[in-house]
Amino acid sequence: MAFDPRDIYDAAALYDMWLNCHACPASFDFEPNRPIGLDYYHDIGQKAKQEGWLVAEQIDAAAPDEQAYLVMCPRCARAHGIEPDHRRRDAVPTAVKQVCQVMARAEAGKQVA
Repeated sequence: MAFDPRDIYDAAALYDMWLNCHACPASFDFEPNRPIGLDYYHDIGQKAKQEGWLVAEQIDAAAPDEQAYLVMCPRCARAHGIEPDHRRRDAVPTAVKQVCQVMARAEAGKQVA
């Protein structure tokens, strides 16, 4: 399976670069020696999903074009009584779409401008 920007875990891993819990100092393990690319962020997102991390979109009515994610480690998500939602979105947020395009061009060896 490949990177899917409609999957909130893939999107958050790409957009935030790695996943840090908002309620404690926990940080999702990333792989510093691995090449950065869409496959890297897909693997990070899916591993976080499998391990029970919570990723949820945060939507601000005053700034609907802004992209933000709430991220919690499994322990904090349970402590706050929040269940992960693994549904795919129909639409890809504009900011995530733009980062995907830049990353795809970089992976293809094209100049990123």
